Amino acid sequence: MSEDMDFEKKDDIEVKEILDDMNSNVQVKKSKLPIILLALLYGMALYGFIFSFIANIILLGLVMAFAVTLFIMFFVVMILQVQGIEYAKKIEDIDYCLNTYFLYKYITAPFIWSCGIIVASMVLITVKSTDDPIGIAAAFGLLLVPYIFTVSVLIGLPCIITINFALDIARKKFGMSSFKKMIHFFLQLIPILDLIDGLYISIKYWKRGKVAAVITALCAIVGMAAYFIVPVL
Repeated sequence: MSEDMDFEKKDDIEVKEILDDMNSNVQVKKSKLPIILLALLYGMALYGFIFSFIANIILLGLVMAFAVTLFIMFFVVMILQVQGIEYAKKIEDIDYCLNTYFLYKYITAPFIWSCGIIVASMVLITVKSTDDPIGIAAAFGLLLVPYIFTVSVLIGLPCIITINFALDIARKKFGMSSFKKMIHFFLQLIPILDLIDGLYISIKYWKRGKVAAVITALCAIVGMAAYFIVPVL
């Protein structure tokens, strides 16, 4: 009996020694961990997050300030341009108005046409997805009307003013009817057709814009070819 107790005590002592050795190894490993490095990484993560958050707020403020500046510049330039067009109307400077029309039309065409394609696609999707005439009318009203208003009244205002002046002069000098003028004016509200109609007016009544018409036709052919050929490749 005593021998069994001695054997158990011996086993307990060996187990305790093994546990002590394991604890000592763990303590040694813990003592060797790079605490300073971990603390520095912790601080970098903490303050890096804070500073990045503040920087994003500052950058967002700078971006917003830049956007507001461009917005103000857009309207200032538009006002100055409209004043120049009004002066050209008083002295009947058709060259100034036609040059202004085509310059602004070509500059704004990529943006206006891209938005027009997006709006037309959304309208077609709505028409295909529903047979409800009210839904179709709502799609036209909610998409096309704001688009035409934005393009004509805001972005394309210099073009609308100049082409309207050109049509008034055409009525006086070449006897254009009011009905033709109305058709030309409404064509100016339709992307792509507006530029074609502007080139037609310029070439027919003032023999100007032939080179621009040829370049525009070539660009249109290249663009359509790329549109149909690239997906096939």
